[in-house]
Amino acid sequence: MNATAETLTPNFEDIIPAGPILDAIKKLGFAAPTEVQSATIPAAMKDNDLIVQARTGSGKTFAFVIPMLLKIRRALDAGQPVRGTFGLIVTPTRELASQINEVITSISSDIIPACLIGGASMHAQIKALQTDPRIVVGTPGRIMDLIRQRELNLKKCQMFVLDEADEMLSMGFVEDVRAILSRLPDRRQGLFVSATITPRVNVLAGSFLVKPETIIVGKPGEDLPPIEHLYYEVGEGVTAKASALVDLIEIMRPRSAMIFCNTKSDTETVEIFLRRRGYDARRINSDLTQKERNYIMARIKAQELRFLVGTDIASRGIDIEQMDLVINYALPDVPESYMHRTGRTGRAGRAGTAVSLVGPGDFMAFVGLKRAITFELKKLPLPTDEEVVQARLAHFYEVLREEGLDVQPRDAAMAKKLLQEMGGIDEPSDDITETVAKLCRLAVEHHIKLEAASIEEEARQIQPQEQTEQRSGERRDQRRSGGDRHRGGGGGGRRGGGGRRGRGRY
Repeated sequence: MNATAETLTPNFEDIIPAGPILDAIKKLGFAAPTEVQSATIPAAMKDNDLIVQARTGSGKTFAFVIPMLLKIRRALDAGQPVRGTFGLIVTPTRELASQINEVITSISSDIIPACLIGGASMHAQIKALQTDPRIVVGTPGRIMDLIRQRELNLKKCQMFVLDEADEMLSMGFVEDVRAILSRLPDRRQGLFVSATITPRVNVLAGSFLVKPETIIVGKPGEDLPPIEHLYYEVGEGVTAKASALVDLIEIMRPRSAMIFCNTKSDTETVEIFLRRRGYDARRINSDLTQKERNYIMARIKAQELRFLVGTDIASRGIDIEQMDLVINYALPDVPESYMHRTGRTGRAGRAGTAVSLVGPGDFMAFVGLKRAITFELKKLPLPTDEEVVQARLAHFYEVLREEGLDVQPRDAAMAKKLLQEMGGIDEPSDDITETVAKLCRLAVEHHIKLEAASIEEEARQIQPQEQTEQRSGERRDQRRSGGDRHRGGGGGGRRGGGGRRGRGRY
């Protein structure tokens, strides 16, 4: 059975029974469900298997989390204790799993999900399973690890969700997903949820869902988010894309932007290139620890970080309220990935802009993208030198205003001296002197900040190295002391003395 969500949506009271879950949703400020929620929640409460397709940012998480919580609540209210894992949610990325975990805890204070993701303490996750295993949220690799260790048992699971199903398959998780779902009981409810439902998703759904109902919110080409899609052609030089990227940022002046690369090495290159030009940019990719990734995401959500540079791992499930600009430093090979990337902007009906830098290496991906999309990609010329200079001057004047620098007598004297010696201006005007004084002051303070930052970064790099060297030295000492004991085995007195010295070391 296929169903398409209607444009008009009811209130939450019309689809959710009165109780703590409805109260929590209202307290969070949600009055009416989105289209995907109004179509999915009632169908899920009827225990139907579902395939749900809705674009990024449409509220899919609430659509499957609410029914899962309502079913657990219904069992508890009927006096039926829920033992073991009742609900399982599998996601392709750690960030998405963490986000879903936060959503669940925000609307159900008495159910604490076990969040099973790589890069985090397995011991803590095992403890979480022992404390409250009723809902498990996690990535395929870590879920399988804990299943193999017999810490996670899915024999009593009544409902499972495969979130971002198409991305799960494109990232190579198909074998792990099959292994996980094959451990579920025969009678259970399943939901496959994604922004795009591909033939591969349908094939997998055919193996694990029974007569699924398909819910599609927005037909292809309809209800497109208000995003302006632009592209610029760049040359083939080594720094052509990076230079074009900086020029565009100067001209467009976004408050926030997400820059997508195809490789981890490119994320590092772009991060370094931007930071050396004074932009606060951080990369996020699979090389970072979970703690580092959490820290970066917390900063970007708090609007303390302006530029996020990432691979496609950052395009799925990251709940950032609104990005002004999405930049494709390199075009993805799959058109669906382009839609997921650009879905980071133009959210909740607000306008957004997506810019792609198209170089010679992007030709085939660009041709495939133009064939697949139903909207216009508008070509623009790269900014001229004059346009970039004007933008930088405007930025410079804005910085001087925002800094609110008080010109001290020494600053003014330094500015006059500089103008006399380098500009040949014997009596500069007060306005010119004040501007140059502020510029000198700003340059000195910026240099001091850079020096402080470099020292901090050096310390962070040196500390792990020192700890490694210390551990290596301790191991060498242990080996030497062990060797001394063996060599001192000829006499009882020396053997006893060696033993005492050995115990003293440890």
